Amino acid sequence: MAKKKYRVGVVGGAGTWGRRYLGAFAEREDCEVILVDRAGDRARQFAEHFGVETVLDNLDDLLTDKVPDVVSTILPVSQTHGAVLACAEAGVKAISCEKPMAVELSHADEMVDLCREKGAAFACGTAYWEVPQLIETAEWIAQGHIGALQRAAIPGGLPKELSGAGCVQLTQMRLVTGMEVEWVEGWVLPPEGGWTLPEGAAEHEIDCPAYGRLGLSGGIVCEIPAPRAEADISCRVWVEGEQGQAWINAPMPTLIGGKGSESTPVYPDFFTGERRGPFKSIAAQLVQASETGGEVLCSGHDYRQALEIALALKLSARNGHKRVYLPLPDRSLRIYPHIYRLQGGDIAGWESIGYTGPPEVEGKPKR
Repeated sequence: MAKKKYRVGVVGGAGTWGRRYLGAFAEREDCEVILVDRAGDRARQFAEHFGVETVLDNLDDLLTDKVPDVVSTILPVSQTHGAVLACAEAGVKAISCEKPMAVELSHADEMVDLCREKGAAFACGTAYWEVPQLIETAEWIAQGHIGALQRAAIPGGLPKELSGAGCVQLTQMRLVTGMEVEWVEGWVLPPEGGWTLPEGAAEHEIDCPAYGRLGLSGGIVCEIPAPRAEADISCRVWVEGEQGQAWINAPMPTLIGGKGSESTPVYPDFFTGERRGPFKSIAAQLVQASETGGEVLCSGHDYRQALEIALALKLSARNGHKRVYLPLPDRSLRIYPHIYRLQGGDIAGWESIGYTGPPEVEGKPKR
């Protein structure tokens, strides 16, 4: 009997990040991949390079032909909301997008809620696989190997942006602690040079560095120190338990069992396990989720929670650093990311983020 082929659409697959999704799906023998991108010659070059036979200009053509099993929408933030909703309404079984998932919190809510209503698995980003063995380490901590957690931190702070890279670390913190954020006390710093707001946006809505304190549901506090310009801190998340500590960093997490003179490095068996990259991992779980449905690892819900925490940090900073409780009553709050994230390189200009041109078939975009 012939092996089932999953129909997979990669929307924005000729972009800087989308090409990585395109490559991950294209190398799977169980996937029939369709590239959806308006990049013209560049899209056709990427399709030829990865052996993709079908190239379409827009999402409507993908959804009205034969509804795919999986669609990864690797698009500028301004287009993500509409694309995810269209896929869910069309009956796509597994959907993914990239970070940040939305500008406005209500749009993140709509995506998460509609996908649940339609029974579509909804994933976002690659945070769970950006540190090797992160998922296994979180499970190991949850099993009690360092005892009940007492403290947590994001040691390097959130030095550039909240809704982009910052949401990655906030998502990883939720996974490692297994806790939700109940309250926030926040401070912000001015955005980096070159960051702009669209016409009509309020000044306080721009993305920026931030720091503060997060009260977690387990009764502990996660400290986010102010970013230090001279510091190169690789640790994404740190936790301390009654009987040990864990640093979440590359090339592997650092685990310590015991306290004081009895403390010692720990090397669980899963440290020698398979290390599959983030894009192969997300492709594998989306294909599987198209069969099973429901929630997935590194989900839209996870990134919605991270976006809400980011918005709460900014809201607290605007209100004299007063404690802000979650969930936020005002779902119309917004964070506008860097113009490249908001509009994409073809519209915002590749130079807006430091590139001299669009991505090439091989190698990184030129800087």
